[in-house]
Amino acid sequence: MGAPTVIRRDNFVFVGGIVARDAGGAIAAPDVRLQTRLVFDALRDTLASVGASMADVVKHSIYFRCAPEQAAIDAFMADVDAVRCGYFSYPGPTRTELRCGLDTEGALLMLDAWVVLGGKREVIDPPGHWGWGKEQPFIHGWKVDDMLFIGGQRSLDASGKVLGVGDIEIQTDETFRNLDTMLRAGGGDRHSLMRQNTYFRFFGEGREVTTYWEKMTNVRRRYMSVPSAAGAGLRIEGMPKIDELIQVEGIGVLGEKRLRLQPKNHWDWSISNTQFTQGWAKGPLIFIGGQISADNKAQAVGADMETQTRNVFQFIRNVLAEGHFTEADVQKLYIYFHAEGDWAEIEATRDTIARVQREFYPDPGPVVTAIRVAGFAFENLLIEIEAFGVS
Repeated sequence: MGAPTVIRRDNFVFVGGIVARDAGGAIAAPDVRLQTRLVFDALRDTLASVGASMADVVKHSIYFRCAPEQAAIDAFMADVDAVRCGYFSYPGPTRTELRCGLDTEGALLMLDAWVVLGGKREVIDPPGHWGWGKEQPFIHGWKVDDMLFIGGQRSLDASGKVLGVGDIEIQTDETFRNLDTMLRAGGGDRHSLMRQNTYFRFFGEGREVTTYWEKMTNVRRRYMSVPSAAGAGLRIEGMPKIDELIQVEGIGVLGEKRLRLQPKNHWDWSISNTQFTQGWAKGPLIFIGGQISADNKAQAVGADMETQTRNVFQFIRNVLAEGHFTEADVQKLYIYFHAEGDWAEIEATRDTIARVQREFYPDPGPVVTAIRVAGFAFENLLIEIEAFGVS
C-alpha cells in the first residue's frame, strides 16, 4: 500500500513530498515548467481532498536538481517562479529552495508543504530584512495563532546579493541573525524555536566533515537557546545562489510551557555540553529532531543502510517514549539519505529504508518527504530522519 500522500489532524494538514507524475502515474517529461505545474496541481488537488486550499499553505520547499552553474540554476528557478507564482496571491507561503538529489528517476523537483487551516494570521516582515531581489507573492514568515513558520533564511542583502562569499563563518552569522530577527518580529525569541534545520554546502571527506560542522556550529551556538531547538544538519549540493554556503529555517511555538524529550544513553554530538535537543513536545505538537545512527561521541554505528535505518527508527521511538508518545502519534517523516550509483542502486536503497520503516510504522503510516543529500554533520552517516505529529 505504501505511505499516504496526505493526513489531516485537527487543523494541520501533513503532505508527503510531491513529484511530477502524468495521468498514468509515470514521471512527467523533463520539462521544468511542466513538472512545476504538475506538482502544484497535485498539491492543490490533495489539499482539496481534505477540505483545505492553497491559501492554507504557510510554508513550502522546493528540492531540485540541475547543472551546478549559476546560469543553469537561474534558468531553472525562473521557470519554477513563472509557474508557481500563479498559484498564490500575496501574502503567500514562505519559501525554501535547495539543490539536492531526489529519490525518483526523472524527477526534476520535489514539493513539500506545511499547511494550517484557520487561526489568527499575521505576516512576519521585519523592516530592512534581506530580499530575493524581485517581486513575488512569497514572504519570510507567518505567525498563525502561537506558531511561527520561518522560511529559509539566507546570507543575502536587500537586493539578493550574497554576503560573505567563501566564508562559512560570516554566512552562518548572517543567516542565524536573520532567523533571530524573524523570531523576535513574530513575538518570540530563540527559546520559541522548536525545529531548526541547517542546510550547508561542503564537499570534503572524512574528518574534514566534522571539523567543518564544528566550525560552523561554533557560530550557530551564539544564536541558539539553551537547551536548543530540535532539528537537522544536512549537507546538500547547493542553493539558488552558487556562492551560498548555508541556509537555515525553523518552526517556533510561543509560550513557556513545553517538554524536552531527551532520553538517557542516547546518541550525542561531537561538541560536548552543547545542550542540543533531541525533541520537544509543546501542547499537542511533537517535534523530533533529526535522528542519526551514532554513539555518544557522534561516531557512526553500522556500515550499511539497513542497520543505520533500524537504529534511527529505534532512536525516534526512544525520543517519543520520553513524552509517552508512540509511532501512532507521528503523521510526518522527513527522510534524508545518502545513496550513490545508478538509479537501480538508489531505488534499492530507498526500498531498504521503506522496508525497515514498515517494521515501526505499518501501512498506511505517516506521510513521507524523502530526498538524497550529499552528507550529514558527521562522517560515515547514511541516513537522518525527523518526525512530527499532533497527538
